[in-house]
Parts: sequence; C-alpha cells; structure tokens
Amino acid sequence: MVSETPFQIREGMHAPAVRRASLAEVPIVDFGALYSPSLAERKAMARAIRAACRGPGFFYIVNHQFPQTVIERAQAAMQRFFALPIEQKMRNHYLDWPNHRGYVPSGGITADHSLEGSSDISEAIEMAHDLPADDPDHVRGIRFYGPNNWPAEPPDFRWALGTYFDCQLELGRQIFRAFEYALDVEEGYFTSKYTKPLARLRVCYYEPQPEPLDIAHIGLGAHTDYECFTTVWQDREGLQMLGPEGEWLIVPPVDGSFAVNLGDLMQQWTNDTFVSTMHRVINTSGQRRYSLVQFFGVDYEVEVEAIPSCIGPDKPWRYAPIKAGDHSERMVARTYHYDE
Repeated sequence: MVSETPFQIREGMHAPAVRRASLAEVPIVDFGALYSPSLAERKAMARAIRAACRGPGFFYIVNHQFPQTVIERAQAAMQRFFALPIEQKMRNHYLDWPNHRGYVPSGGITADHSLEGSSDISEAIEMAHDLPADDPDHVRGIRFYGPNNWPAEPPDFRWALGTYFDCQLELGRQIFRAFEYALDVEEGYFTSKYTKPLARLRVCYYEPQPEPLDIAHIGLGAHTDYECFTTVWQDREGLQMLGPEGEWLIVPPVDGSFAVNLGDLMQQWTNDTFVSTMHRVINTSGQRRYSLVQFFGVDYEVEVEAIPSCIGPDKPWRYAPIKAGDHSERMVARTYHYDE
C-alpha cells in the first residue's frame, strides 16, 4: 500500500479532553550515554529511544551538551524581535523572500489541514542554512537553500539565532547517530546523508489563547511534522500531543531538556516502525510563550527507501520511494500557502 503521507487524521482529534503526560508516556532519555566509550551504554540509550519512537513518538533528551548560554541569548533576542511593531516585522515577510525565510504573522499559516477556514494565531520567523546567493542549489531554485531573511532589529538577532541554529545542526547529527543504534543500521547510515541537510529553525511566539477556545484558531493547529525529527525548546506549557486513546497530553517544559518528536519522513523510512505523532500548541498559560523549534531532514537529493532492519517477509515496504526534498517542498507548500 502506498500512502501520500504516513499518518491519518484520527477521529476525535479535536476532542477537548486534555491532561498532562506522564514520564511513562513521554520518557526522559539520558542522551549523555551516546558519548560514552562503552558500547553497552550507547546501546542501552538507543533502546530507550527505540521504545519511545515505537510508542508515543515523543521523548525528552537531557545531558545533551547543548550550551545553555546559546539558548539564553537566543531567547533574549527573539523576545526583543517579537516586541517590535508589526509594521517593522512585516518588512521581513516570508512571502517576499524567494526561499522560505522570514517573518510569519499571526494567521499566516494553516497547520491543521482538516479544518476548513482554520488559521494559526501565533507569530514566527523562519530560517535555515545561511548560504550565499550564488549557492548552486539556491541558484537552481531549491526553496530551502540560500540566504536567510534576517531582520535588522534587534542587532544581535542574527548572531544569537544563527549560533543557535548552528549548534542545533550538530545536535541533530548526534541524534541521527542515536537513531543508527536504535535501528540497528551501520554507522554513518544517516550521518552520511546529512552533509547539507534540510534543517529549518522556526522561532515562535504565542500570545495567551483567547477564550472561548476556537479550535480552528489556536496557536498551532493539529499536525504531524514533515521531516525526520524535531527538537523543541519551550519556556512554558502549550505543546500537546495526541495520545493513543484520543486524548490530548500536555508535553510540559523539563529543565535542561529538549523535547524530541518524530516526523512523517522517519515514519515512512522505518516502514511504520517509528511513529510520527499528531501535536498542536494552545497557550493557556495566561502569559506570553516562546519556543525554538528545529526540524531535521537529510540532504535534498536523498532517496528515502526502506531501512533493511524495518522490512521482512511478514512486513513488506508500504511506501513508494521519495526524494527527501520533494517531500518537504510539497508539505511546506500546503501549510504556508505557497500553492494558493
């Protein structure tokens, strides 16, 4: 069976029931074991990731060696940017830039494709590899390569968020290494395909959600992510995942951690061994909410085919091969209104 996307909109996904996820439902993984000289410790960490990816598709990583000062500087710069007048922020509108970079105003995207007339009430600024204008992939028109659409204010925004993006690129490489252990494939199976990856950073701002709740207009509508996996830093509650029983589970901030969730491309690549889970954002904290969300794919030209450890006589390949870049282009176009 060939599916256009590896997930299905679940019946009841707009139901109001919400509760806080337990650590059994969204486990904490000690990622520091990946750097251990002990193969047994690295494999034990990978087994914890494998269990999380087969079940909820969400987990936290701690002891990840990401510099806390980089997070703090990014947080301060993004707060100053979103406090600017709307007219100033609109000078960097993403639709005025050729390669999906820049400011996304409130109502600018639709994450939940199942609700007619829906739009998301949050602000963001999108960035990725800051490549020169003569980059060959940018010149040939690939949307996700090329220069960033940096705002002029605040003056440290480019440095602070660019540093965060670059540090996340290295963290993403290490997470791919962990997936190599978790999926029992040879060293370099993923990292060899991560030389100019489709990685995007979405810098997000959420006003408190107005009452009464309108499910068609929340911070970020229900969706699954498109790429292989996502890391999330958040300063307060708002992120929710759809649980196996059809209820929404709050995925709260955990000190010193990043939340990690899988995307559709990894579910497809693993032949449904790993799960890309529906999630959304509703800021009911009564305070401003900020988050840094980085999406990780592989190189644009990579052909995504069955991972050998995820197929067998009783588990044939369910999907048609697809180029990683084609998949991301198509899905982003739907959400960000490029196809209108």
